[in-house]
Amino acid sequence: MARILVLGVKVPFTHGGQEVLVASLIKQLRSRGHEADQIELPFNPLPKQNLLVQAAMWRALDLESFAGQKIDLVIATKFPSYYARHPRKSVWLVHQLRSMYDLHGTQFSDIGDDPRDESLRRILTDGDNIALGECAFRGAISRNVSERLKAFNGLSSEVLYPPLPLGNRYCSAETEPYVLSVGRICRIKRLDLMLNALAHVPSLSLKVVGVADEPGAMEYFTNVLSQHGLQSRVSFLGRVSDEELLGLYAKATGVFYAPFNEDYGYVTLEGMASGRPIVTASDSGGTLEFVRDGENGLVVPPNPGAIAAAFNSLAADPSLGGRLGQAGRSFIESSGMLSSGWDAVIDGLLSPLQEQGHAHAVGA
Repeated sequence: MARILVLGVKVPFTHGGQEVLVASLIKQLRSRGHEADQIELPFNPLPKQNLLVQAAMWRALDLESFAGQKIDLVIATKFPSYYARHPRKSVWLVHQLRSMYDLHGTQFSDIGDDPRDESLRRILTDGDNIALGECAFRGAISRNVSERLKAFNGLSSEVLYPPLPLGNRYCSAETEPYVLSVGRICRIKRLDLMLNALAHVPSLSLKVVGVADEPGAMEYFTNVLSQHGLQSRVSFLGRVSDEELLGLYAKATGVFYAPFNEDYGYVTLEGMASGRPIVTASDSGGTLEFVRDGENGLVVPPNPGAIAAAFNSLAADPSLGGRLGQAGRSFIESSGMLSSGWDAVIDGLLSPLQEQGHAHAVGA
């Protein structure tokens, strides 16, 4: 048995895939007989100059022992948790600070080209190179995240896809005439593409699961609804229970998930596990590791017209949605995403224990 700390990064009052990943990982470690707990520090991306302070806070942590109890391994997840110090550190990389890497120079980054921003970017990039380079094992939650790490930092990593959090509970039911969108409500998730598309999809309504985590986000989306007169056809459901979420997936005509250059996206796989066709965009990053256009979903250009055409096709031809959804479910069942994939994840993340002569700690 090993004593393991999983390092989480929490933006207060928000909940997303990273929180699900950490909770699922701890549950799996405990089910295998390990003593696992979570260390979490609050994260505030504003003002951006304080990002150095956030990294320094994690770097100041010495996680080797607590109250006389030795910690065998720490598992970091995303920026800046991997700055923590420990002689046996794994990372299951959710993402780095994207605003200074793949999002730099786009509308989704607040780090510009002035000397102060360039200095900040250089310091944090050098810090990432050191902190991630000292990890005894580097895993990434998707090929997209792994390729970013290689391209920007020159560091290799093993792709370890997170299995779905609700395991074998996903199912399908009789289809109802609505589109389902799940996820944080913010610019990079591009819910506005679906809202603008819905004006040209008269036969379907839209149900949105998630809460806003950017200032002014709901005001912006409310204005979009008003412009098109869509208030009666769009339901913002906020956070819902697991049972409610499973039911919403099961009955949807299709699932809209088209963020910009997504890291991984549980939503894609949850929709497929529920036998629902996924509509995503050609620049949505991690979703494209799973969605094949015309095979188990529809991949379209990131504009409202193309998205509207995709959902009109699904509404007009239920057999199309059935065929795509069935193919998606078959992929999920054969991929290990429901539960069996956890073995590879745990073996990789715990490998530093055996490499350092701690085989007994993992039950060997």
